[in-house]
Amino acid sequence: MKNWINIHTHRPGRGVSIVDPCLGEVVLPEEGVVYYSAGVHPLLAGEDAEERLAEVERLAREGRIVAVGEAGMDRNAAAPMERQVAWFEAQVRWAAEYGLPVIVHGVRVVPELVAVAKRYMGKGDRWIVHGFNNRRKVLQELLRHGFYISVGRQLMNRESHAYRLLPEIPAERLFLETDNSEYAIEEVYGQAAERLEIGTETLQRMVEDNFKRVFTKIG
Repeated sequence: MKNWINIHTHRPGRGVSIVDPCLGEVVLPEEGVVYYSAGVHPLLAGEDAEERLAEVERLAREGRIVAVGEAGMDRNAAAPMERQVAWFEAQVRWAAEYGLPVIVHGVRVVPELVAVAKRYMGKGDRWIVHGFNNRRKVLQELLRHGFYISVGRQLMNRESHAYRLLPEIPAERLFLETDNSEYAIEEVYGQAAERLEIGTETLQRMVEDNFKRVFTKIG
C-alpha cells in the first residue's frame, strides 16, 4: 500500500487516489495508483439522472468501481429535495448490495442525511462524508450515526471548522482528501499531522488502517 491515501479527488497524484471522474477527463499521474468511484452528484444531475443512476449500478455490479459516490444531497442543487433523496437512497442500496463504501456529498442537508442513514445504513455499511467543514454539533451528529469523516483543503485555513475540530474526529473514522483543489495530498497530510501533533508517518498508518477496513474490494 502506498502511504499517501487520497480518499476523494478529481486530480490524482502520488500514492493511492480514489478518483471521481464526474468533472470530466482525468489526467493520470506519472506516479501513483488510481481507483475509481462513481455516483450521481446532486449538483450535476439533470434530465439524464436516471440514465446515470443505471450506469452507477452497472459499474458497481461489474466490479469496476471501489466506491459509490460522490452521491448525496445539496441545498444548492436545482433538483427538488425529494428527487435527491430518492437518488441517494438508490445508490446506498446498491453500495450495500455490492459491498462498496459510499462517498457522501452533503450541503446543508444533515437532517435529511441522518434520516436516510437511519433507514438504510446497516451494520457493516461504510459511509464517508467528504470535505467536512462544519460545526461541532454536526460532527457529533454524524459520528453518532456511524459516518466516517474525510477532510481536505479546508484544513489549510486555520480558522476553519475542519482545522479546529480535526482532533475531535476519532482516529478510526478519519480520512483525508484533496477533492478538486490544487493542493497535493502530501500538503493535506502535513497540515493534518501538525494539527494532531503527530508524525506524518503515524498519520499515514492511521489512514491506511482505515482504508484497509473500509475499502474491502481493494486487495
